[in-house]
Amino acid sequence: MNRFYTLLLLTFFAFTSVTAQKVDIEIKIDNYMNDTLIVGNYYADRQLVKDTLIRKSNEKSFRLEADSLFESGVYIAITIPDHQFSQFIIPEDDQEFEIQMDYTDLSELKSSGSDENKLFYDYLRYLNKRRPENIRLQRELMDADSLGMDVAKINEQIDVLDLEILEYQEKLVADQPTTITAALIAANFQVDIPKITEGTPAEIQAKRFRYYREHYFDNVNFNFPAIIRTPFLHDRIEYYMQKLNAPLPDSTIIAIDYILSKFTDNEEALKFYTSYFLNQYAQMKMVGQDAIYVHIVDKYYANGKAPWVKAETLAKIVDNANKLKPLLIGNTIPDVTTYEKDGTAIKIRDIEADYTVLVFWAPNCGHCKKAMPHVVKFNDEYLAKGVKTVSICTKGGEKFKGCWDSLEDKDMLRLHNTGDEFIRFQRKMFVTKTPKIIVLDKNKEIIIKDIPADKLSEVIDEIIRLEDAEKEIIEE
Repeated sequence: MNRFYTLLLLTFFAFTSVTAQKVDIEIKIDNYMNDTLIVGNYYADRQLVKDTLIRKSNEKSFRLEADSLFESGVYIAITIPDHQFSQFIIPEDDQEFEIQMDYTDLSELKSSGSDENKLFYDYLRYLNKRRPENIRLQRELMDADSLGMDVAKINEQIDVLDLEILEYQEKLVADQPTTITAALIAANFQVDIPKITEGTPAEIQAKRFRYYREHYFDNVNFNFPAIIRTPFLHDRIEYYMQKLNAPLPDSTIIAIDYILSKFTDNEEALKFYTSYFLNQYAQMKMVGQDAIYVHIVDKYYANGKAPWVKAETLAKIVDNANKLKPLLIGNTIPDVTTYEKDGTAIKIRDIEADYTVLVFWAPNCGHCKKAMPHVVKFNDEYLAKGVKTVSICTKGGEKFKGCWDSLEDKDMLRLHNTGDEFIRFQRKMFVTKTPKIIVLDKNKEIIIKDIPADKLSEVIDEIIRLEDAEKEIIEE
């Protein structure tokens, strides 16, 4: 990626923490006639309002004041009513300073009384100074073919510009290693992938990818107190989760543990991202993702690593995870019994079939009514292929009779229909939504679940194909 554009994305980022005795920040905006200014701060994936400042008619500046210190981080001054904004840093060692800007050009910022803001604004001015050159080269590269220009030469010039910017950055980081600006720049350095020559092109590409993923966070200080209040951390974490890891439960679990392990001395950020990941996977978006939720609960919440959660809430979270565990993909189906209309007991684990499809349904379920024609058609076509389909009605008590009365209406008479007046299977399986489809192998291990009824044939065909392919490899 072109280094210039990468760096411009960092505009006004910084890390800070708090040691000053009070907050007294004067914000002067020339040519701004409104008397209101909103001040907020970044917080992971959101922006939070910190204060609303009102300027008196006889004053030229807005004043952000407080008797107690603010959390360090990147703050924003938002103008009204157009919601333009400028960013500034509240550092830990000095929260008394002045920011000057012009409403007609909010990118041109100055600071007095804050070495940190001055250093950062000087850095941004350097980038802006190099910007026209970068734009010119990019336009030349875009039009090179049509204008007959030398593409190689233009790329050389771009490389020189990138190198000069990199050298400027590296010098700043070396000269000011303890500053927030230096930490910010270092955190956004590109991963320098070493030259890899051994292997096929595909193997080399895979090695390069693995190296990039393993070193993606090398220059990010996860334990910097202000990192949670910067605009870049969350985007980088999301990119790592979405682009550098396969969207599979096992891979996602490893990635989450890896990220949370980085916050060894940053309780605030650890708290946020532990909760964030829990909420992300509380509602399953893809088949099997409930395993991610269960893992987070078991490893962090049930083991006392989330002390910020109230006891009552914690108990509900743990209980919810425990209810999900029996039906996780890869587990053996719980040892439950359901019953035919005449009372014949059907023990699920004793069903003899290469594959067993369990369909949980309810008489008053509209989605079940739409799903059943697909289930019946599937049963008719796949019974001879060693696939047994068992319907299990989830209603009991006074509503149990409706399970049998609805069979003809839903054209389910050709299915192996079962239920339990006392719904005892719910003590081990906790089926809360219908229809719910679970596919078991011959050992009654859960292969897949929560698939649409109209995809049953497609899914079973793929399962059979994969198993046959595996058998061929073993035989060879």
